[in-house]
Amino acid sequence: MNWMRTLGVALAGTLVVGQAAAAQPAGDGWRVAVYPVLGWVPLGIGIDVDVPPHDGGDGGAGEIVDGRFDGAFLGGVSATNGRFRIDADMIWAGVGGDRLELPSLTVDADLIYGHGMFGVALAPEWFAKVGVRRLALKYSVDIADQARFEREPGVWDPLLGVGWHRQGDSLDLHAVFEGGGFGVGADVDLGATFRIDWRPVRHFGITAGYNFLYFKVTNEVRDRPFVVKQSLHGPLAGIGLYF
Repeated sequence: MNWMRTLGVALAGTLVVGQAAAAQPAGDGWRVAVYPVLGWVPLGIGIDVDVPPHDGGDGGAGEIVDGRFDGAFLGGVSATNGRFRIDADMIWAGVGGDRLELPSLTVDADLIYGHGMFGVALAPEWFAKVGVRRLALKYSVDIADQARFEREPGVWDPLLGVGWHRQGDSLDLHAVFEGGGFGVGADVDLGATFRIDWRPVRHFGITAGYNFLYFKVTNEVRDRPFVVKQSLHGPLAGIGLYF
């Protein structure tokens, strides 16, 4: 499957970055963290769609009531020397949901995104960030007795953000908020993460936290807009490799 190949490439990339970081001289001042495996469990899933007329159907709009979670993966890498900071990650999430009351609605969605940010320290532990997120989306929507509507919009979103990163001898704290889209890609793209890294040994640790993502995307279908608003939030946990 395409998403499995994509995740394999992302995992290999993070491991290569980690190996390269380990080979760098210890005195260069850079600290690198690689997160090859992170599980994300979205407890809150919201999907609101506005489907244009298609294949003889009238289309329609609605919001799911009962969310479904099929799986999610998050992996990433970060590097900082205290003055500058680089963060990159990748997510795959399979979700969906249903609304039973008439007209009935069923939505299945796959989300893949790659995300990179560059930060400059404004004050100790505080960074201003700029970057980009690539959203590759796939939606299958069933409305009542109409033909299934399928669409695969993809957008590039410019992002601005702020991050707080406190690094200790064995415990690191991270809090990040980002916003973007600005109509260039998505109409709105918002993300926030809080995470704690605990390193019981020098190069290995455990990370856990909470992740939130919201976006609104408008995609033209035969000169008519397909609009989706989606939100995901929930806990994440995994392992980190530190150099």
